[in-house]
Amino acid sequence: MAAALSPYTVAALRAAHAAGEIHRASFGKGIRIDYKGRNDPVTAADRAAEAAAIDILGSAFPDHAFLAEEGGRRGTGPATWLIDPLDGTFNYAHAIPWFAVSIALEREGRPVVGVILNTMYGEVYAAEAGQGAFAAALSGLPPRPEAWGDLAGWRRLRVSPTARLDQATLTTGFPHNVAETRVNLDHFTNLVTGAARVRLMGSAALNLAAVALGQTEGYWEVGPSAWDFAAGALIVVEAGGRATDLRGRPLDLYSRQMLATNGLIHDQVVAVLAAGHSGLG
Repeated sequence: MAAALSPYTVAALRAAHAAGEIHRASFGKGIRIDYKGRNDPVTAADRAAEAAAIDILGSAFPDHAFLAEEGGRRGTGPATWLIDPLDGTFNYAHAIPWFAVSIALEREGRPVVGVILNTMYGEVYAAEAGQGAFAAALSGLPPRPEAWGDLAGWRRLRVSPTARLDQATLTTGFPHNVAETRVNLDHFTNLVTGAARVRLMGSAALNLAAVALGQTEGYWEVGPSAWDFAAGALIVVEAGGRATDLRGRPLDLYSRQMLATNGLIHDQVVAVLAAGHSGLG
């Protein structure tokens, strides 16, 4: 286990905190909602939070590239920051206090740092490849962000010990165009009858954090982008879980599909997913 969080993770924590402050400043205050497409909302807070996060990370690591939800790809370099500045925009725009910032650092196609901030709950989750996954209350961290890497204020995360699918809680989400494509409705039908329960929470990042926290046993989705799940996938794996594609193969950040579980039910979920067709290649 790491003795302290790396400068990369500390910078990501600072960036997430800055984005979260922008969320909080406008939350519940008559936010204007624009749409990038049908059922695909965006707000000024999405854009401002992304700019704040990129400013902090770009200043700390000027040779790094960025791939963010609102601004797309920017720059080239030895590593890429994957940023969802406001994961759960629909919830945010409708004053539902369940949304997050998700930031991951990718090297050679795999996440090596992951940070998720549950903005309104005030809790942050962080992981580094091979070093474990941790959670902390922002209020419990030192006042100086430079000291946030000290693990004294963090607790170690462990996934749930539940080993049976029929006793498990799963979460999922649907693409914005589900009314036309019907994508994931097959898997939802199959798994809602195979698992103990399925929940739709509206934030991929917080769905993944819930697996790492041991609150749920699994999350799957067809259609998410790398910035949606890269950080959460790493946090789940470092908490003792497993993250793959829907067929159980190694996770590809750019495949637009993913499955993360506590590991114990993983093969059972893959078997149920095999009975559907959405996203299975």
